[in-house]
Amino acid sequence: MPFSDIVAVSGLLLTLTTFMFNLAWPRLHEALELDEKQSGPQARKRSREQVISVFFSCALPLTCTFVALFYVNLPAAVRIMRSSTLDLWDFDVDRTLYVLVVLALLAFALFNLGMALKLIGKWRRLR
Repeated sequence: MPFSDIVAVSGLLLTLTTFMFNLAWPRLHEALELDEKQSGPQARKRSREQVISVFFSCALPLTCTFVALFYVNLPAAVRIMRSSTLDLWDFDVDRTLYVLVVLALLAFALFNLGMALKLIGKWRRLR
């Protein structure tokens, strides 16, 4: 498989997972915006159930997906960075794009991990 095909597949996977994130964002945002100072045990219980539901249906799968994609692509990116030299005028576009896609996967993985941890914190504070 030529390297340009690998770059294309990695870019496609990043696009698909980003699309999944955009679909899940309203639910994630709504769960994070729930009021923690609700009166009544039933309201707090419903909010807790909503937060944990969003965690398991949105945050955890997205985090796992981005981490898995990053982990699978990391060895090739490290090999590219080890074997390449920094040249601002003469560089391989495919290899550079591949490394940038891997860095984007890392950024999304860290962002989703942060969201998942915020949801866990929200769930604990709603006790």
